[in-house]
Amino acid sequence: MFGVSLLRKSTITAECDQCHARFDPAQGGLCAACDRILCRTHLHGSWIRRMMVDVGARAVCVDCRRGAPTVTRARR
Repeated sequence: MFGVSLLRKSTITAECDQCHARFDPAQGGLCAACDRILCRTHLHGSWIRRMMVDVGARAVCVDCRRGAPTVTRARR
């Protein structure tokens, strides 16, 4: 359609605090409990959990849900 791309892939990336992989921020996010920026694997863990977050559940990372100790980021 007129050569205009409306839905382009994002050029902005973030780095996962756990695995240090670069990812599109729309695919991962910020853990509500430990305040770390995480890729979708370390934030949600499964597609079912991702769907729960999409409909209103808190985005809590895999480590916080299982009770593992994590290093929290300093709040600004």
